[in-house]
Amino acid sequence: MLRTTFLLVVLLLSSIPSLAQSGSASSQPVQITGVVLSLSGNTLDVKPAASPAVWVTLPDDLKVDRGGLKPGADVSVEARWAEVCYVATKVTIQK
Repeated sequence: MLRTTFLLVVLLLSSIPSLAQSGSASSQPVQITGVVLSLSGNTLDVKPAASPAVWVTLPDDLKVDRGGLKPGADVSVEARWAEVCYVATKVTIQK
């Protein structure tokens, strides 16, 4: 019984890295369109019309008019899921 439990634990732990890699490797870009709720540091809070708000990390090297990311601004964000959060690859402020 103890040996069977040990083997199950080893099998489960050995499968975790492959599951994490397959999830991040197949991460397709998503389009998030909505209204800016806030920008705090590198975290952009966007509220799409038909879903809860989404937090997106803005990389330091991403070129975007951060001054235009004010509450109420309409934005379109292309982002990828990276381990624990969305990371923006492109941000467009709608005018």
